Amino acid sequence: MTPLVPALLMGLFGGAHCVVMCGGVSSTLCAGRPRSARLSLAYNAGRVASYALLGLAVGALGSLRLGAPMEALRFTLRALAAVCMLTVGLHLVGLPSFVKLLESAGAPLWRRALPLARRLLPLRSPRQALAAGALWAFMPCGLLYGALALAASAGSPSLGAATMLAFGAGTLPAMIAVGLLAGHVARGFTRAWVRRAAGAIVLAFGLWSTAGLGGQLGLVHGEPAHACCPRR
Repeated sequence: MTPLVPALLMGLFGGAHCVVMCGGVSSTLCAGRPRSARLSLAYNAGRVASYALLGLAVGALGSLRLGAPMEALRFTLRALAAVCMLTVGLHLVGLPSFVKLLESAGAPLWRRALPLARRLLPLRSPRQALAAGALWAFMPCGLLYGALALAASAGSPSLGAATMLAFGAGTLPAMIAVGLLAGHVARGFTRAWVRRAAGAIVLAFGLWSTAGLGGQLGLVHGEPAHACCPRR
């Protein structure tokens, strides 16, 4: 199955997590300033462009010709994506999860990117907003890591980039809204029932993805898991 649809849905249904993680950044950077709409659009364009470049890179790594072990690696990456969704879903609904541990994996890279991003503040032009968005894409995020795992399992650099573009497109409605409307949207997403509803959707999608891995398990061993599941 193409990873584009799962990546798009991850971004769309994970909107509450995106707002909690970096929506405050977006509203602080863009809202209440002259030409805030242009700054918000440029910021998000930079963020999604960075996602696409990351997808291109991990897609290239995932396309290396390693023979039979490659299918096992792709299966592992899809399983990692499902685990990331389950973790974020549990976190949003208020249940114990290891989302902080998961997101700490990207902390070293974020510590390097943050000082560069801060030099661009305050934002005064779309060019600065574009660069800031590109750097803020490296903020640690469990959903982002799940999408990157899907992109790495895509099998080609172009499909890896397309997977991350789909993920980024899914996050745009929530992130553009919070950039333009600032506190109104941010407060709405931080309400307990909104977070729990979004978490339930992400959790359900993670469970669905986990169940789908059973059909792919036969590919790791070279045979379909069931007669109804073709090899490709």
